[in-house]
Amino acid sequence: MTEGLRGVSFDSFLLNLRSLESGRLFRHNQAGDLPHTSGRISRAFIRKMVAGVKHLKAFTYTHHDIKKGENLSLLRYANRNGFVVNISTESEAAADDAIAAGLPAVMVANSDEQRTCWHTPGGNTVLVCPAQRSDARTCADCQLCHRRGRKVVISFLAHGTSRRKANAALEAS
Repeated sequence: MTEGLRGVSFDSFLLNLRSLESGRLFRHNQAGDLPHTSGRISRAFIRKMVAGVKHLKAFTYTHHDIKKGENLSLLRYANRNGFVVNISTESEAAADDAIAAGLPAVMVANSDEQRTCWHTPGGNTVLVCPAQRSDARTCADCQLCHRRGRKVVISFLAHGTSRRKANAALEAS
């Protein structure tokens, strides 16, 4: 990707998005984050993505600081206009801050977490990702990450090969 040997230009990507059937669930960024300069989210990217995904159920995640530059206003704009950008957090307090700012929040939880539902100190409900709780659910079935205006924090249990590293980072914070 970095060397330009794979992938397509952003304009070609947007054309491809426009060819997808209306109402289709689309998750942007399987890995990585929103384009930025020194943590400031690209205004041009957000505006073009919002226009390119209007006909889709589009969502993604970001770790960018909502207090940096115009990130908060860009994220609110995206969420109001159909491109749901979930704020990725590592704590209940940070998730509460995102929801208080009017943005949807997700957070990582220790892989050993036994609860499937609880409340944050700010009174928001935390729900472990339904796809992680049941083999019968998939992202396509659930679509909770795409729902705008929710005041539910979706929690993802640390998993995969970096599970121990994520657990250690959560315990250190």
